[in-house]
Amino acid sequence: MDGSEAVVQMETAASEGAGAYPITPSTQMGEGWAAAKAAGKTNVNGRRLLFFEPEGEHAAAGVTAGMSMTGLRATNFSSGQGIAYMHESLYAAVGKRLTYVLNVAARAMTKHALNVHAGHDDYHAVDDTGFFQVFAKDVQGIADLTLIAHRIAELSLNPGLVAQDGFLTSHVIESMRLPERELIKEYLGDPADMIESPTPAQVLTFGDTRRRIPEMFDLDYPALLGSVQNQDAYMQGVAAQRPFYFDHVQALTDQAIEEYAALTGRRYDRTMG
Repeated sequence: MDGSEAVVQMETAASEGAGAYPITPSTQMGEGWAAAKAAGKTNVNGRRLLFFEPEGEHAAAGVTAGMSMTGLRATNFSSGQGIAYMHESLYAAVGKRLTYVLNVAARAMTKHALNVHAGHDDYHAVDDTGFFQVFAKDVQGIADLTLIAHRIAELSLNPGLVAQDGFLTSHVIESMRLPERELIKEYLGDPADMIESPTPAQVLTFGDTRRRIPEMFDLDYPALLGSVQNQDAYMQGVAAQRPFYFDHVQALTDQAIEEYAALTGRRYDRTMG
């Protein structure tokens, strides 16, 4: 199968909700999710899929963030100018400690001319947002890294981006070993599972245990999100992101990679040749 179909197979098995707006070359990913929803398919936890196609990528990022805030395992699919359009929303997803995964078929940005083929402009446009980022070199890698990214995001409470080369991977058919639904369920678990808080910062926030994907929006436990802050409080919140969250991503990434290797025999690393 090609890279787009690999993403669809992994996300429709693992996730519950997607928000996306079609843009070449990631259009097939959103179409695949929409087709699975229309067919009444369920994910590995037996839940029906949700899909929202709003008026553009900026709104799609907001939809995906909203689903993540309600405790759903969520995803989005985009490329090129779509990433630029949603860019400001990505900072807020990090600041709110959301757990969704953004799938990107990497595409060149329009400069002196329009080009819909592979380029890494969109991938690097996200560098400063706080998303962790991984890039797959082939179809097998995109299937595996999609799952690993969800695991990292849910351990670290930090959203992630998984990229592949537009057309060169997203539309090229290769032989690969598709992770089974049983393996996906064992590796990722249910978003509603109660797990041990994996870092001291999370223990301070949630206690010794927390929901695998926290419900930021919960009518039974109302909380304020996205307030307006002046410089003193805002500065402290920004500075705290690194020691309380970003500094833990590296170790939790290694943990997620080792857990996946134990189940599949396929080993990845944070830097690979």
